Amino acid sequence: MLKKTAFLSILVLSLLGCREKPDFVEDRQGVLSPAERDRLVRFHRILLRELDIHLKLVVLDASPGDLDALAAEMFADQGVGRKTGDARGVLILVDPAGRQVRMEVGYGLEGVFPDAFVGHIERNQMAPFFQANRVGPGIEATVELLVGKALESVDEHAYDPQASRDPAGDHLSGGAGARVDVAIGSGQPDKEKASADIAFEAQTTPLETLEAYKEVLRLRIKDPDLGMYTPESRVFFGKWLVTDAQQDNEFRALLRAPEPRVLTQGGRAVIRFPVEERRAAPFFLQRGEQGWMLDFASMHRFLGFNHRNQWHLKDLEHPYTPEDPYTPEDPYMFAFHDWRFDANGFPHPKD
Repeated sequence: MLKKTAFLSILVLSLLGCREKPDFVEDRQGVLSPAERDRLVRFHRILLRELDIHLKLVVLDASPGDLDALAAEMFADQGVGRKTGDARGVLILVDPAGRQVRMEVGYGLEGVFPDAFVGHIERNQMAPFFQANRVGPGIEATVELLVGKALESVDEHAYDPQASRDPAGDHLSGGAGARVDVAIGSGQPDKEKASADIAFEAQTTPLETLEAYKEVLRLRIKDPDLGMYTPESRVFFGKWLVTDAQQDNEFRALLRAPEPRVLTQGGRAVIRFPVEERRAAPFFLQRGEQGWMLDFASMHRFLGFNHRNQWHLKDLEHPYTPEDPYTPEDPYMFAFHDWRFDANGFPHPKD
């Protein structure tokens, strides 16, 4: 998976003739917790180093009125993208008082993040998180989609860095991007029940359950109480924020995924993809009286993702507790005995 050459990073950075440290987050209103801010800074630093994308978040303390004009001005004044090799900058400008968000995209990323895509993730990813007053997680979730789109462009050879280069090197932003209205803290979107004439129950086989889940994604159904989920997963989804953009992204990923393999042991099953396909995470399932159910609660507990959306085991030394009773050997690790996991939890074929 990801057999590609990494983007070059710029190690010596200059702005207006002066050396400067990378600048990633400017929270003028204090909507982020210290932990959220630190996590975003670490994530954005990795993006710059490994993907040559400079992403900056600015949360304004007062509404400017014309957010589009301010975004273009701030993009240039703060040199967003100047730290990269080709104006590969993204500015996320949040205006809580004016209830609006603007994402400004540099010349070097216009072919990767067109206006329609930017507007889509603003409306269908950022807005739901912001309405739920989860600005930090919303930014993190949005960046995950941006990274996924950037990696897709590499896979499909859709991005030509020379095509959008500014010959003079004087202009970083091409005016690309989009603005949407959003009411921060207005309330988490309702999770409507699935239509009574559409049944998403446990299925006879694990693969049939996965196919039913694809239909859930395609239809953007967010009902947490579907019969195809384990009881623990229904509780999990009742608290978890699911957006249209996330469902669209997962649906497309499953359509691109290679043929999976199903491994079962007793009442457990794992649907896994080839070990080199690290962006195709495994699915865990339990068998109940009605059939096979997806165990998203355990998947969330066990599986993590890095900045390239590659999956890994979260903790190889996971302790047993009554509140969190799973260990790496129980109940799903039977499906990975022919794989080995490195110190960071990433899978590899056994030698």
